[in-house]
Amino acid sequence: MKIKSFILLTLILTLAFISCNKATPAGFWKNYKSNFLLKNISDQGPYGGHRAIYWKTDETAIFNSENIVAFASKNGWTLVDSSEFTNDQTNKWTYSNNKVFPLTSTGFSDTLLNDAHLKDFPRWFGGQIKVYKFKTGWVTIEPGTDNSIEENGFVLLSNDNKEMAVYHLWGE
Repeated sequence: MKIKSFILLTLILTLAFISCNKATPAGFWKNYKSNFLLKNISDQGPYGGHRAIYWKTDETAIFNSENIVAFASKNGWTLVDSSEFTNDQTNKWTYSNNKVFPLTSTGFSDTLLNDAHLKDFPRWFGGQIKVYKFKTGWVTIEPGTDNSIEENGFVLLSNDNKEMAVYHLWGE
């Protein structure tokens, strides 16, 4: 009887461990080019959370938009749009004298707001970048309102394709 219980418990724990990347918002990104992953910030609570992940390499052709979009799509993220930003634009993305990615509960805006959520999204690189916006299957709700957004997952890619970051905000 003890052996059967042990085997059952082992199977349940294994299943829970394997499914964690799908069950946690944006958790699957930890498996993307993991040998180049440098930072993984994640805070999840009962009402929402955020994730910021950063990769860097000295090699060329490691990060490219086609592979990034395909990986995101395979994991349930749907590409909505992409935009390019100049060094002058990204230099303005600061909060409390720190470089940030401008994502708040009202969504992404290149016009910075004074919002404490910004501290959760450090920006590790600047210069000319490309930003990919995704629907993630999760929603972000603006606190105190019924306003919600589904486009709350973002991938930043440096102009030389040697740095990449993912940002995701969900819940209230």
